[in-house]
Amino acid sequence: MGKVFTTFAEMQAEIVLLKVKKLEQEEQIKEKFKSPGAILSTVTSLFKRSPGKGSNFISDLISQDFITSISRLVLPVFMNSFIFRKSNFITKAIVAFVSQRAAKNVDSHTLNNLVEKAKGLFSKFTSKKDQKPQSVKISAGKDYGIPPYSETY
Repeated sequence: MGKVFTTFAEMQAEIVLLKVKKLEQEEQIKEKFKSPGAILSTVTSLFKRSPGKGSNFISDLISQDFITSISRLVLPVFMNSFIFRKSNFITKAIVAFVSQRAAKNVDSHTLNNLVEKAKGLFSKFTSKKDQKPQSVKISAGKDYGIPPYSETY
């Protein structure tokens, strides 16, 4: 669980330490939201990209493959139309934003792997039902009654 205190003085010292930490954290939060510029920078820091990329929205759209572009459009529409049908505007906006971010991970390779897994799963279920014994026929030409791999010529 937590710390084990042997004396009452240790427990009081820990309480004082936690109160000091709480005050420091409150001051840090107040400093972050002190001015409108600080609030704006805090909000925009959530959406910043990694410093190595330096790309913008247009170059992201151009660099994506066809499947990713379609999923960025279809996924939010599907989620808001069928799953979150009776939700409010804020929920739909959040779902659209999150699904746009999630759609970046969907590309043609991911979709191809998913289709292959589904195909393997269905073929596993259907192969058990439709499995027929197959006769093995080894014929290299005319059959003279001699086994094909015998030592007689």
